[in-house]
Amino acid sequence: MQGRQVSNRVEEEFLVVSNSSVIIALARIFRLDLLEKLFGKILIPEAVWREIAAEGKPGHEKIMRANFIHIGKAGNRRLVTLLEEFVDSGEAEAIVLALELNADILLVDDHDARDLAKKLGLQVMGTLGVIALAKYRRLIPDAKPIIDTLVESGFWISRRLLEEFLRELGEL
Repeated sequence: MQGRQVSNRVEEEFLVVSNSSVIIALARIFRLDLLEKLFGKILIPEAVWREIAAEGKPGHEKIMRANFIHIGKAGNRRLVTLLEEFVDSGEAEAIVLALELNADILLVDDHDARDLAKKLGLQVMGTLGVIALAKYRRLIPDAKPIIDTLVESGFWISRRLLEEFLRELGEL
């Protein structure tokens, strides 16, 4: 397999594991830099690497050049298989990797995967959370232009959630 391999023994103070959705969404709008600036290094499981590194995926070239994305291996294959009954392979491996490494945050957008991860004791953040954190840390002046670009690129968000999100950030 191509990619940047890391062992599961990570010496980072703040550990972030990601599923493909947040990475692809931000790569599509040329804002992968937010992940690097916020978290420094992102770990992804092998199944997620296969998803995001596939030719023809949105943002493929940008993702391939993102040297802050590293690959880890979800060791507990039985748990991965069990979780695949509820979520897709990338999400299952990301959840297991986050559990095994005691990650501080799991980046994932899918509602079912977020619920499952929370039930297993993980802290989750999605694409909108990344954008909100970037605003709070003053990496971006406003979230709305980025959200508008995300929506134009095919990112789906309900009108109610969008309005609530922008209101919370003081942009509505």
